[in-house]
Amino acid sequence: YGYFYESLAPEKANRLMEPFIVTLLPTDVEEPSTHDGQEFIFVLEGEMKARVGDHVEFLGPGDALYYDSSQPHFVRCVGGRETKILAVLYPGPE
Repeated sequence: YGYFYESLAPEKANRLMEPFIVTLLPTDVEEPSTHDGQEFIFVLEGEMKARVGDHVEFLGPGDALYYDSSQPHFVRCVGGRETKILAVLYPGPE
């Protein structure tokens, strides 16, 4: 569905955050999601579009975004090529 990911800390027990390397694939789909917690995204390669609530940003290598994931949000690559990001998710208190 427009991306694949690699967990960076699958063996860490009792973790509060989930770090991933995510590869965003070219797509025109912009389907927002919501869930508890917060997310931090750092662009490693390529370009991406991020929408959080009514706010839209275009990000490139070295750009970062931190947001409350209870707001409707989505990310997707732009420019017709894959984009790699570091995504760190904090699901919120259990």
